[in-house]
Amino acid sequence: MKTAVITGASSGLGVDFLRAVVHNYPEIEEIWLIARRKERLEKLAEHYENVKIRAVGLDLAAEDSYGQLRELLEKEKPQIRILVNNARVCKSGSFGGRTLDELFMMVNLNVKGSTAVARLCFPYMSKGSIAVFTSSVSSFAPIAGQGVYSSTKSYLTYLGRALHEEWKREGIRVCVLCPGNMATEMNPIDVERASKSKIGKLPYLDTRKVAAETLKRAEKGKACYTPGRFYLAYKIAGKILPHSFMMKLNRL
Repeated sequence: MKTAVITGASSGLGVDFLRAVVHNYPEIEEIWLIARRKERLEKLAEHYENVKIRAVGLDLAAEDSYGQLRELLEKEKPQIRILVNNARVCKSGSFGGRTLDELFMMVNLNVKGSTAVARLCFPYMSKGSIAVFTSSVSSFAPIAGQGVYSSTKSYLTYLGRALHEEWKREGIRVCVLCPGNMATEMNPIDVERASKSKIGKLPYLDTRKVAAETLKRAEKGKACYTPGRFYLAYKIAGKILPHSFMMKLNRL
């Protein structure tokens, strides 16, 4: 069965990836939505009566979830035509102001979870499949106040870029998405915060457009997509300017 797998699907960008797949890929016969909050996934599925949607409640920050995903894949043997590796979490603030559990949660979900999903799904992908890795503009340079998050996203950007080349031999196209500010549950628009922080003053991207355009770019074989001129300029600056300067510029 031709299948799309979307992680981090219970809110924000994940919901818009679901919408884009439903509207633009009629050949997909089943969509797997993976997230910690299964009840949210089930409610989402109710909005798409003409599409077969499987709600898979897994906390990808927990290692036991990988075995559960492996068992499900081995049982169903899906033909994964679209993989959206989108599950992520961000906890901003000083390194010393975060608990060890909070720091490990970012590492476990953003790094281990994304790596596990990619590796477990790979055997079920084939020529013509596409994969999206949701990274961030935070991966372009270290960010004081987001040290662990920007580090995990740097890992994910490098992993996605490497797999873009490696999986090309199998006919699988991988695109790394590096978005900036988006109005999501993880990063809601907050007028009060916007007046006090740099992040709140940055341009917000339209998540619907980002999701649809990312899948188009992946189909065309684009290795990395950074939506928005402002963030594309930041990406270029990160390649040209020393990280010491970039960290002063992007300090939260």
